[in-house]
Amino acid sequence: MEEVSAVKIPIFIPSDLSLWFIIVETTFELAIPKPITESRAKYNHCVANLPPAIAMSARDIIISPDTTDSYVKLKNEVIFRCGESNSQEIRRLLAGEQLSDRKPSELLRVMQRRAENHNVEDSQSAGIETECYARL
Repeated sequence: MEEVSAVKIPIFIPSDLSLWFIIVETTFELAIPKPITESRAKYNHCVANLPPAIAMSARDIIISPDTTDSYVKLKNEVIFRCGESNSQEIRRLLAGEQLSDRKPSELLRVMQRRAENHNVEDSQSAGIETECYARL
């Protein structure tokens, strides 16, 4: 008979789905008495812990799971369908930046530095400059 590993899935983080899945994967590695490595077991744990709104977004994946790698398919689709796009995330990060007592060039540098930390493409970089000037 196969041993069943005990695992406590962390609280769902709707604002950072990638982080939640990384924490879940770490939890799978730390499962007792042995790590959870099978895709279907990972899938089942995740599905059982998805909030209803997220489950509804991935309804088709849950009803008809992928037969080759159900966990990876679920993870990728949940992140794609429910996560923020790269540009939405950057806008949210930059929304708190204000000119205050800084020079406009300082504000622009701060915004560009934050954008660099998130691998912003050149096409999005122009939008950051425009947003910076709009705050003047």
